[in-house]
Amino acid sequence: MGVFKTSMIFSATLAGTAVFATTYYVSPTGADSNAGTSTAQPFCVVQTAIDQMNAGDTLVVMDGIYAGKLTLKSGITIKAQNPRKVVFSGVERLKARFERHDDNIYKTRISGSPKQFFYNNQPMTWARWPNAAWADNWVFDKKWAMATKGTGPGVLTSKAFAEVKDLDLSGGYCFIRYGKGNSCYSRAIESFDGETLRWNDKKFYSSKYTGEDGRKGSAEALRKMKKNHENHPSKSEFFLVGALGLLDAPGEWFVKDGTLYLYPPDGKTPDESVILAKTIVYCIDQEEAVSDVTMEGIDFLACSVRLSASGNSNLRFENVHFNYINSDLLHVNRVRGDDVEKPVWLAGSGIEIEKCLFAGAQQAGLVLTGADLRVENCVFMENNRNATFERRPLRVYPEGHYKITRNTFFNNPSDAIRIVPDLSKMQSLNPEVSYNHIFNGGLYNTDVSGVYFPSKSQRYAEVHHNWFHNINGNAVRLDIAGKELNVHHNMFWSTWRALSIEGYGLFNIYNNTAIYSLTPSDLIRNVLNHSGSKEGSMDLSFPPIDDWNVLNNLIDDLTDRNGPREFRTMKTQKKKGLLHPERDKSFRIPVVNRGTLQGNMIGFDPELFVNGSLDDLNLMPAKKAIKGGVKQTKELAAQGVTQLGSYRGAYDVNGETWVPGSDWMPYGLPVLKTMAVAEAFAKKYKTISIVPDVGTEGLSVGWLSFKQ
Repeated sequence: MGVFKTSMIFSATLAGTAVFATTYYVSPTGADSNAGTSTAQPFCVVQTAIDQMNAGDTLVVMDGIYAGKLTLKSGITIKAQNPRKVVFSGVERLKARFERHDDNIYKTRISGSPKQFFYNNQPMTWARWPNAAWADNWVFDKKWAMATKGTGPGVLTSKAFAEVKDLDLSGGYCFIRYGKGNSCYSRAIESFDGETLRWNDKKFYSSKYTGEDGRKGSAEALRKMKKNHENHPSKSEFFLVGALGLLDAPGEWFVKDGTLYLYPPDGKTPDESVILAKTIVYCIDQEEAVSDVTMEGIDFLACSVRLSASGNSNLRFENVHFNYINSDLLHVNRVRGDDVEKPVWLAGSGIEIEKCLFAGAQQAGLVLTGADLRVENCVFMENNRNATFERRPLRVYPEGHYKITRNTFFNNPSDAIRIVPDLSKMQSLNPEVSYNHIFNGGLYNTDVSGVYFPSKSQRYAEVHHNWFHNINGNAVRLDIAGKELNVHHNMFWSTWRALSIEGYGLFNIYNNTAIYSLTPSDLIRNVLNHSGSKEGSMDLSFPPIDDWNVLNNLIDDLTDRNGPREFRTMKTQKKKGLLHPERDKSFRIPVVNRGTLQGNMIGFDPELFVNGSLDDLNLMPAKKAIKGGVKQTKELAAQGVTQLGSYRGAYDVNGETWVPGSDWMPYGLPVLKTMAVAEAFAKKYKTISIVPDVGTEGLSVGWLSFKQ
């Protein structure tokens, strides 16, 4: 059942109860003794209203910031009377008197161990070195210090330590990006003598715990690196956090033994300022299934939502903003990653996310599990700020149809979208990733993609009509043992690599445009069996690909190459003289017209376009040289090639002009309607971290549930 059919059923269900529907109201200035059925007599506590509601009822939430936790029930709608003026909050105002601790530092007693603070609507920073405020996160020299010779297992050295040589770092942590820099993990500081920092390296040197990078720091790996002149941990980046001695810059905080230490960003005594302290992890956290629930116009601040029951159905979030999505401060290893990331997690069937914002997650943003999933016209930005490549802004585990369309993703270091179908449940229902705008990906990471399919069948998912640019990695990647994927009518520019498609076949790759790629796009046929499959051809001559539908692409460089995991086998065959003659010359073969690889224009002149310069970019073709590609046929349509244009590339001369991405942007940012504007925006914000709006100024304080 598709998403749109699900929506129709949802509407019909509510229509059947509409005659009995009641509208309730809640306000921070209301009272739970009120009737709750008018703006003049609202309830005070949100949960009080929900407890009164029946299927088909609506709750209108009046302006205010509401802290605490909610329990939902089926069949209800919760909507803001005025969107952006209703905040469901994981923080509470700190009411305490401060005393001076040091010249610029104040302190007060505090209950619990809050992990996030806001000062007059601005996010504060956990005490750290090098000093970096929120907006500095993408400024390399402020975010990271560089390791130097002598760094290795459990040992960290740096010339920059001269700045902090006299500090007491006991109780603190170092965050380390080792090797390729895919992952950033926290480790307890064991000692620091001003020149050498020793850290707890327990379980660090294992791909299971570190996502490959830790292996590059093991004693054995170090010897191999030196021999092969490879990257060494001494070229790694790091920062230090969580010690009182590091509290030395405006806007920083530190908590120890029930005392909050604060360096006010305005230099004033904090007593009269609005300080918000994180007290709640999940504002909504339910294991019991619910159905037919709609939420509209609400903002969630510094908390997450978890509706984890597989039996959930027909959940709709519209115009909901999630700012500073919750996570733990530390990220110890890959194994515990799912426990500490605490994203917005929705499971079930018929889940619709429309015109929502996911911003400021320390790690992951949104995770969806189930069937009939739709994410449309949303913005994902400023997530995964410490650049751990397993933590993505959007992760989808589909069990049926899904559609990810017209969204904007930017300033997210890892993959923008990661899709892992449950093949035991998922049928071939033509899922799609379409009309999305994805850029400024891979900030600080390397092994990343705009859209990443890890492996195996993708059930003919269609990736089409997207813009990908300014990505420090692959724009679209299907990893090892892949099959059944359609990629067409996409625009790529200024990426490390536009396409990397690896697997056994049944691929349709057509009418894509790629320009200013830093390395060639790859077609990689697996000939061995991988990932539990038995589909390898076992043709150890590694012949060129000639049976994938690769048609009418306008691409700067496209090669047919050997897969990294099969390189050793290829070398063995080469020594035996058993390789195909073309592969014997090089593991990377230029793509030319052969078999079903036809009509591609490779290594073209940028003057084909209205403006091929990045300064005023317009990649609409201006010359008819793109004409004359392969035409649509019934045979190709039967194989899944259904939108083939006889022109090369994503746009035809004087053809349809399409612009992807959301039709809105948060915080007054411009909607990106042209390539030139998108390119200029990407360059500007590659080093500027946009500070999400806290949105509590002037709002009265209320409660989601009774304060304990």
